[in-house]
Amino acid sequence: MSAVSPPQPTDAALPLVVDVDGTLVAGDLSVESAVRFVSAFPLRSLAVPFQVLRGGGRAALKHGIASRVALPPATLALNPSVVAEIDAARAKGREVWLASGSDERVVAPLAGAVGATGHFASDGRTNLVGAAKAVPLVERFGEGGFDYIGNERRDLAVWKHARRAVGVGLSARLMREVRTLDSAARFLPGPGGPVDYFRALRPHQWIKNVLVCVPLAAAHEANMTHWAAAGCLFAAFCALASGTYLINDILDLPHDRRHPSKRHRPIAAGKVPLLPIAVVAAASMAGGLAAAFWLSAAAGQICLLYLAGTFAYSLWIKRRIFVDVVVLAMLYTARILAGSAMASITLSPWFLGFFLFFFLFLAIVKRLAELCALREAGHAEADGRAYRVDDCPVMAALGATSGFAALVVFSLYISSSRVNELYGRPEFLWLALPPLVYWLGRTLLLANRGKIDDPVVFALCDRAAWLTGAVVVAGFVAA
Repeated sequence: MSAVSPPQPTDAALPLVVDVDGTLVAGDLSVESAVRFVSAFPLRSLAVPFQVLRGGGRAALKHGIASRVALPPATLALNPSVVAEIDAARAKGREVWLASGSDERVVAPLAGAVGATGHFASDGRTNLVGAAKAVPLVERFGEGGFDYIGNERRDLAVWKHARRAVGVGLSARLMREVRTLDSAARFLPGPGGPVDYFRALRPHQWIKNVLVCVPLAAAHEANMTHWAAAGCLFAAFCALASGTYLINDILDLPHDRRHPSKRHRPIAAGKVPLLPIAVVAAASMAGGLAAAFWLSAAAGQICLLYLAGTFAYSLWIKRRIFVDVVVLAMLYTARILAGSAMASITLSPWFLGFFLFFFLFLAIVKRLAELCALREAGHAEADGRAYRVDDCPVMAALGATSGFAALVVFSLYISSSRVNELYGRPEFLWLALPPLVYWLGRTLLLANRGKIDDPVVFALCDRAAWLTGAVVVAGFVAA
């Protein structure tokens, strides 16, 4: 008489255990906690490396940071495919448990938000990752007594004790290894891909870096060596700026996720994990700075000041009323200063005065556009900024003042004796003034109506802006 095989447990009888970091959450809760700690307490965060050296381990560090900053589930980007797995399991009556190497203080609220039965997490003593995570799961559910959803190589130590393995965003090699443990393993897509890393660099903003060539054009420079160097400086500034955008997006993460448009950015949407993108940011900034110093010591020093300014902006200045737009204007100007330093071109006061007011106009329009978008979304104030929606009329007035102050400086320059040094027929420069008046006024009106998201993107896509630019260039050529 043949032996009868024991009945196999059904799905409804087995709990579903879900990894959190990189699986349910598109990122790492410990990293997000650390980022919010640095953003909230930039000076206190400098002591963290010394605390690690004094001992306590990673679990104690996670616990300490989690005790100082909140991580509300509503501010997290969840992987929709994993959320669907959780909902399907709960609909079948299965228990759902979260298991994370992050601290229990940040995992517990998330477990409640997704309707989990309970959670396993680091507790200040044990860092619950890899094999350390498998131990309590086997103790609680038994060998093969649970299904597990994970996302990284360290999860192999858990998958080998699970009945069924589900992988999220795995590489082809890791998928093959998981299949050796469970031939019936399933695989879910990750939250993003390589194109999201590229989008996170904000390549549409690179057009700003053409400003490094403006001093050469204004000086009618014909030396092709200087133009080649300007091209290299343009590439260096692209790397620098992209790195600083990444750092700013990382530090501004919780605020961006509540913003009607910024929440779609790759970092805020959880399309790219924070640690790898932070490495990309560091490499980008280091490479850009090294290239700038290689081209010119003076240009490199200006780029170093640019980096310092952007870090100050990300950590503190962006939360100070109107100081932020002044600093943004100065960061625009740094590109022109670097271009002039690289080519040893002395900038006239007229030139600097025009661009300072013009860049202040762009910075104000950027803030005005953000406030108008918040107004359309029904918000009363800018999250993480010092502005309120009812500041829109004042910002519009300040923008108009700055823009037309730039045009006044331009008009005075045309009337000065300095213009005769570079132009044979300077009277043709007046042809550039009417289209500039038109573009400034139109841009300000559209921003106030909520039709502009980013003035740089708007200028790139707006046919009227291209036509204006063509008329302005024609005026300079005629002069």
